[in-house]
Amino acid sequence: MSTSRARPHFAATAGFLLAVVVLFWAMAAISAWVTRTRLASDAHRTYAALRDDQPLWRWTLHHASDLVAGRAFGPVNLAIDRDGLRLTSLDGAPFELGLPLASPIDLGHWPLIRLHLHSSGAGTLGLTYQRSETSTACLAADAVRIAAGDSEPLVDVRSLTWRTPNGAPCPPPQVVTYMWRLRPQLPPGDSLLIDQVALLAPGAASRAADIGKDVADIRLGPDASLDGASPAAAQSGTPVVRLPEDASAEAMLNWRDQARQRWPAALILPFGLSLQPVAGSSMPPWLDWPVVAIYLAWLGWLLRRQTREVRHPWVEVAAIAAGPLWLIAGLRWSETPSIPGIVAFTSALVYAGWSEWKRRPVAWRWVARGWSDWLWAFVPLPVAITLVLLDGHGLTALPLLHVAAYFGWALLQQWAMLAIVMGRLQHTGLPRPAIVLVTATLFGLLHTPNGSLMQLCLVAELWWAWRFLKAPRLLPIAVAHALCALLVESALTGHLLRSLQVSARFFL
Repeated sequence: MSTSRARPHFAATAGFLLAVVVLFWAMAAISAWVTRTRLASDAHRTYAALRDDQPLWRWTLHHASDLVAGRAFGPVNLAIDRDGLRLTSLDGAPFELGLPLASPIDLGHWPLIRLHLHSSGAGTLGLTYQRSETSTACLAADAVRIAAGDSEPLVDVRSLTWRTPNGAPCPPPQVVTYMWRLRPQLPPGDSLLIDQVALLAPGAASRAADIGKDVADIRLGPDASLDGASPAAAQSGTPVVRLPEDASAEAMLNWRDQARQRWPAALILPFGLSLQPVAGSSMPPWLDWPVVAIYLAWLGWLLRRQTREVRHPWVEVAAIAAGPLWLIAGLRWSETPSIPGIVAFTSALVYAGWSEWKRRPVAWRWVARGWSDWLWAFVPLPVAITLVLLDGHGLTALPLLHVAAYFGWALLQQWAMLAIVMGRLQHTGLPRPAIVLVTATLFGLLHTPNGSLMQLCLVAELWWAWRFLKAPRLLPIAVAHALCALLVESALTGHLLRSLQVSARFFL
């Protein structure tokens, strides 16, 4: 090869690698920015509740899903009532209601329990807590006397007698991370309607009106840890924990989790951010429906104007990517997913499938032609194995149903990214390296805000997109994707990679 020909090739390769490095950095930067914003928002909500003397922990019981395992434990009939959950005792024995713990609760600083009840007869209500999965459960058998009719009892857990199952004394609960249950007992046939349970503090919050960007009770960093907290901060139920500057998303969430194990109501603030108890400016949830209606109308309009030729490939790419990005990057996939977000996500896939069924812009096949297609697709697998050997742990057993479902999920993702999105990008006139970069970037963004996962997906999809351009066979790539992801989930999550969760579930 002559020098004159080698120079443009070298420049193109260098430019491609530079773009990959920039994208790799950008994924981490996006992840850190979204995480800082989320932590600041969580701190604001906690602070506003403290300033307004509102409960930080409240359970509204209107559906079976509001209970652990979606049911009551013991001899009781559970029914859904307009005003709450109605529980009818079958034989007079105690039964239990598990209250979900999305995060640790602080019964040391919030020891007052307020219940909204209506009972058809007199009875008692006990309380059970278990601090952690490995600790012993403790029971206060007759914490509350239930009177017939409406009642709103307020009980102080500090004044109760707590016992283990074998009768040994227990200390009153402090920070509870594992189990928190109500244990009513009523005569046979009597029913109890329970609407709400809340934890209250004995006194009002005494925080300043504003928390400046340099204020901190506990300042974390390379030379500081939670163990170095001052006695005053250690005794406080709501210390201001200041995170280190330039911390990654994973590091910030690890610090948050450690702080919450000690102070569940800690105000955890990113470096350099202040806090004021003012109303937030986020979009009201009800506005999601008009947005998704406009999106659906746009998809319908595009389908009506669609021709056999791909005339506006960028528009089609935007239409297909907008729904999934709105759900995932918009943090609408949470413990309680956004219904409009799911509608937008599903509509994008339906639009993509319908468009591909009517005309196929580029030729591709589901199955491989030979072993070479499988071998090339599996190149990222040794990379995943190497990461596990360098920074992983022992293999964790995954549920078989989850494993089987993930193969289908991987096939759906690669179909959408390679056959649909990249198929349209090939009609934009972009050079092939740019097509590969755009495809991999979109795939990485669909794992927002999980920074490490975004980076891994970016690199893996760069390879798979390049292979698909060379040999458009979908099944080998989907299988390789599933095997890499399942290996990483089983043996790498917890350190380098926090989890495989995306969107708002990443923050759990």
